[in-house]
Amino acid sequence: MRKLSLGVFAFVLGLQLFLVARVGTDIPYQDQWDVEGRNLYPAWRDGTWHAADLLRAHNEHRILWTRLLDLALFSANGQWDPLVQLAANAVLRAAGAALLAWLLARGLGRTGQWLVGAGVILVFLPHVAWLNALWGFQSSVYFVMLFSLAALALLGERERSPRRLAAGLAAGMAALLAMGAGAFVPVTLLGLAGLRAVERRSFGATGWREAWPALGLLGVAVLMRTQVPAHAALHATTAGQFFNALGRALAWPHTAMPWAALVLNLPLLLAVGGRMAGRRRAAVGEDFVLLAGGWALVAAGAMAWTRGGGNEFDAGVTVRYVDFLLLLPIANVWCAVRLMREASDVRQPLARMLAGAWGIFLLIGWLGVSAQIMRGFILPRMHDRDLPVRLAVAYQQTGDAAVFVGQPEFFRPHPNLESVRVVLDDPRMRGVLPPSFQPGQPMGPLSRAVRGLRNEVSP
Repeated sequence: MRKLSLGVFAFVLGLQLFLVARVGTDIPYQDQWDVEGRNLYPAWRDGTWHAADLLRAHNEHRILWTRLLDLALFSANGQWDPLVQLAANAVLRAAGAALLAWLLARGLGRTGQWLVGAGVILVFLPHVAWLNALWGFQSSVYFVMLFSLAALALLGERERSPRRLAAGLAAGMAALLAMGAGAFVPVTLLGLAGLRAVERRSFGATGWREAWPALGLLGVAVLMRTQVPAHAALHATTAGQFFNALGRALAWPHTAMPWAALVLNLPLLLAVGGRMAGRRRAAVGEDFVLLAGGWALVAAGAMAWTRGGGNEFDAGVTVRYVDFLLLLPIANVWCAVRLMREASDVRQPLARMLAGAWGIFLLIGWLGVSAQIMRGFILPRMHDRDLPVRLAVAYQQTGDAAVFVGQPEFFRPHPNLESVRVVLDDPRMRGVLPPSFQPGQPMGPLSRAVRGLRNEVSP
């Protein structure tokens, strides 16, 4: 198990660092200019920063761990460098993949363990979720996934020791302080408690013992909840908007076909339905699989409600949401294999045929998404990695927004370029801007190390 986890960690880390080296830049993007460049680092440097600022809401989220990581990297490096953040984020995502592989492989034989490892590596290939991999501010996504997986594994056990309970509650609280998606943990745990109650045909004392940690975390999540009036226009206001967005999210990677959500999630539905009907019992490790898939289901529902009223889902699922959905195909593959093995001898050939057809349908969608991303973004960026740098530096030198005219939206560092100008002109940021904005200044030690990696793997 240790070799499996280390292998998954190494593969996912290496692949994401390769993407960062070939495509990443040190130009901050969108929220980074406001949260880091206008507030966090200047206040840290002039002594007006307070510890309470770490818990201040950012949109609908508390991003304690992201702020701590950014301050640690800024202090250790002596300057702001999103490339350093991208390397740190790769470590976090690899740690999440390794933890997931370890949790899924428990109780399996050697062959099963290595198949799980290979599957996790395939799902965590960084190109399908490239925006988070190339946006230094998105460490919150990786923190919330890491803490959520730990909390689900610890609190989802039927029998919890006091130490396991305390660790699970701590992980759940850490997830709530990572970003708003931490609230998916208690909701998912309550779903599992409800499933077990249906299986027992009673709730009773056992149900309360299973549910109270989730209820406590949910209460904390409600108290921490923050409203953003400006985002109300993005909420789904009709059933059509909600179910269109939900269908596209649940149908990933076939996001252009919302109806595919039923097909792709059929194994999970059959596994849960069989247990509710009393036709099957939970296999070893199944409860965690359902929790992982349930977390992604709740995430899809939250996306559909909070962003279904905008136009983000008109053409599919925005790339920045994909990391929240990756647990769903993993859970469905696990359930498909499990159900196939549980089929009777008479039904085994049919079960194998259906499982194989289902797997091919999923793989076709993944290949289609991968090809679209490679052609539309990765390969063009590899051909000219530094175009965003040239555009941003040209804006720094001229102050003319026209330099971004005709360029892809992702190359524009912020929708409101005034935020960029404020940071670039702030005297408190003099000497600590990202290296591309101050070519005459010596780089920090972490910046030099990351650029050594880029020179090693880049042509």
